[in-house]
Amino acid sequence: MSTDQYIDAFTVYLRSGDLSAMARFCENSSHISRLAVYRNGFYKGCVDALVANFPMCEKKMGSEYFRTMARCYVDRFPPEQGTLVGYGRNLPDFITDFIKGHELESTDTFETPANQQDKIKSYINLVDIAHLDYAWILSLMSGDSSETLTIGYVSQLMEQGSELTELNVKLNPSVRLLRASEEAFAEWISLRTNSNSEVRTESSTLGFVMLWRLHGAVQARLLSVAEATLMQALKGKSRALGEAFDAAIKVDENFEVSDAFTACLQNELVEIEKI
Repeated sequence: MSTDQYIDAFTVYLRSGDLSAMARFCENSSHISRLAVYRNGFYKGCVDALVANFPMCEKKMGSEYFRTMARCYVDRFPPEQGTLVGYGRNLPDFITDFIKGHELESTDTFETPANQQDKIKSYINLVDIAHLDYAWILSLMSGDSSETLTIGYVSQLMEQGSELTELNVKLNPSVRLLRASEEAFAEWISLRTNSNSEVRTESSTLGFVMLWRLHGAVQARLLSVAEATLMQALKGKSRALGEAFDAAIKVDENFEVSDAFTACLQNELVEIEKI
């Protein structure tokens, strides 16, 4: 029997609990019974990783309920890599099906429409909070920017007479953009800060959120439609800075380009493609 056969059998056992595949690799029943420690360790490691990667989601759901869901998630989406760093990519989408399944098991026939609406809103917020949690961990783990566009470098370019709008730039690797309701974002911030106070937003938004890493700490804020358009334009391959700002102005003719550019520099949001 080859090592590959053993690994395959052990993998089947960890994921399913079926001991039959391991029987030929064990000398007696006592050896088989001892395998439980490995399966328990496997689940504990996976669930603990999900708790670490989705802390605000766990706080909202409660530890016991979250861990129950997390164990079901491990059954459905076991780790595919040799590390649990970043494990849980499919959890936000999994949450909806899991909660719906539990709701069907405990339907209250006397539940009022108002209570039903509150539950729906709570579930939507929970999924958004899970997305925010995962975006936060991805931003934290992302690689460093290779050539951050700084105020100092821009000053040098201006002294040289360079046209800033022609600079080829893109978002740095830590920036994450997603859609989430303002209410969910406010609740996520409240959970992170252990605050029950109302979270005030700077401007009117349509639920665009940006997360990025600055000096080792992940930042998060709501974006206006024009700001989101600018960030989307700078996402991926390098693009002329002027073109990105033009895209933002098309959706909001009053968009303050200079303020946005200053914010990008201060928060180290973009990197430059140097020739």
